[in-house]
Amino acid sequence: MRGSALLFVVVLGMIIGSFTSVPAQTKKGKCLLVVDGKTYISGKCRIVMDFENDGGGSFEILEIRKGRGQYFAQVLVSGRDAAVGYWNGERLATHAHSQLGDLKRDGACWENERARVCAWK
Repeated sequence: MRGSALLFVVVLGMIIGSFTSVPAQTKKGKCLLVVDGKTYISGKCRIVMDFENDGGGSFEILEIRKGRGQYFAQVLVSGRDAAVGYWNGERLATHAHSQLGDLKRDGACWENERARVCAWK
């Protein structure tokens, strides 16, 4: 296999593996991810509650629409109305390596001047 084809197979395997080993706390829902004014997730999604197993309400949202790129975001809750957000930043990236910054809660959403991450069951 050529290098780019091999890389595609490895990345695809990692993505499929992440969905086949989904934790019990995963639920289908509706999500919204807006970063710098652009909407990356809007509609059906998977919500992984307490993905850090810290009991603090942290969660992750994952896009599940077919035919579109794979985006996801994580909200790491540190207090009643305080959290830090991360997202993968580019289609199909497998790590939440891009920081969204400090987030404040607004109902089902966590937001700041740059980003909005929402999850509804």
